Amino acid sequence: ETLYTGRGWQNLNYRLGTDFYIGKNHIIGFLANGMVNDGYNDTDNQIAISEQNSETIDSVLVALSHTDRDNTNQSYNINYRYDNRDKKRSFNVDLDYGSYDSEVFRTLPNVYYDASFQNVLTVVNNWFETPSDIDIYTAKADFESQLFGGSFGAGAKFSQVISDNTFIVYDEGMEEDTIDDIVGVQNRDDTLSNIFKYDEIVYAVYAEYKRQINNKWSFSSGLRVELTDAVGDLQAFLPELAEDPVDLYYLRWFPNVGFTYQRNPMNVYSLNYGRRINRPDYNVLNPFNNQLSQISYEKGNPRLQPEIVNNIELGYTYQYRFNFKLAYSKTLDQITRLIGPDDTDLRASFVTWDNLAEQTIWSFNASMPMTVTPKWSTFVNLGGSRIDNQADYGEDGFVDIQAWTYNIYTQNTFTLPKGFKGEISGYFSGPGVWGGVFLYNETWSLNLGLSKKFFKDQLSVRVTANDIFYESGWDGVSSFNGLVSAGNGNWDSRYVSLSVGYNFGNQNVKSRKRSTGLENEAERVGG
Repeated sequence: ETLYTGRGWQNLNYRLGTDFYIGKNHIIGFLANGMVNDGYNDTDNQIAISEQNSETIDSVLVALSHTDRDNTNQSYNINYRYDNRDKKRSFNVDLDYGSYDSEVFRTLPNVYYDASFQNVLTVVNNWFETPSDIDIYTAKADFESQLFGGSFGAGAKFSQVISDNTFIVYDEGMEEDTIDDIVGVQNRDDTLSNIFKYDEIVYAVYAEYKRQINNKWSFSSGLRVELTDAVGDLQAFLPELAEDPVDLYYLRWFPNVGFTYQRNPMNVYSLNYGRRINRPDYNVLNPFNNQLSQISYEKGNPRLQPEIVNNIELGYTYQYRFNFKLAYSKTLDQITRLIGPDDTDLRASFVTWDNLAEQTIWSFNASMPMTVTPKWSTFVNLGGSRIDNQADYGEDGFVDIQAWTYNIYTQNTFTLPKGFKGEISGYFSGPGVWGGVFLYNETWSLNLGLSKKFFKDQLSVRVTANDIFYESGWDGVSSFNGLVSAGNGNWDSRYVSLSVGYNFGNQNVKSRKRSTGLENEAERVGG
């Protein structure tokens, strides 16, 4: 059982940017983003221990860990854009650099009690120091122009990610302080401490073409090619624990094609096929044994392969606003989390990342905004899917899971007297499967809101009550490689908030909204 007993943090965010219009069609822009985050969290792990095939508890392990975390993120962007609207031609260049630094120190006392919780049997103290430095460099160029009655686009991108991670484990050693006193000291455990460096370079080029065939038919097609060269190097403090670097080098092709048929203005049909790649977050590549307690831990996998997703989607739009989609998706090397038994300690289990052989999903989605009365508007989203997970790890277990799941979300807005607006929203999610084999039960939430604007709509006040019945938690069971694991959890989802906003200055002055070149890579930094 895992209980989150406390957490807190302080955030400082900034975003600065400016644009220079150096000609009729030429813009040079500069953008800087940053964040400083200081926080902590306390986690209480409690594990009941008994003999195999026995329901009698022999002892209970309580591991109350305290983590202090300092994160500093900063990124810089230089942008050049040429935009000739008369000729319907544009050219865009982005140069980006991002730095993501994390300092983490965690204390983990493992206290063993007897079954009655009256006596302490033994205490084992551990400390973890896990700094991480990630540098991201990207350069990309995009070109768009009219061609043969359609729109043609092409581009290229270079990205490099350098991730430097240190994992230091300290055990409690004993030494004599005086003749009569024995004190505990922190000793570095070189059998568990490591340094992991990950260097990834991706070269990508793409081309796409869109064209209206006639007044009813249109089509789009494209191709993206990516070459990845990555090395993961785990450096041990003891020579006998050294491992060969993990070298990944692969070329992937990602085509896409789509057709749209507009039978009349009220009925539009579409058929699309696409292939894409999803790479793992950098932190899940680290092969460190991050202990949750002395007999439970989590670790990354430097040999994770990226997942390749093939997706076919049939869509229908009615009256420009009712959208219905039926989709088929097959993912090769699906990245997932698994809970398995430890080979060396029969009491222990671990959580790791691995690739499923394949995941197949059939899904349906309906999005329906409606006006019930002049003072009541509603939005309803319905979704359902069938998931089939397959994997065979030989002696380490296999996965053969099929699950149906569904979800309903609705948001209702009401116009109330004296300028007030009310809102009732919520969702219900049925049972399903998370990751590879974790079967979870239903969950739901109901939220309320009330808002009003003052002073010619410049001042807005909003009160919200979120998850008022506190039912958005999770619980379920995982069965893999002979280990059955049950889990449940909640977070601070039930709360009341008050927000006040005031618009001042010239509302007609708008900053240029644009993306940068490293956003996809930055999303993989993780928590």
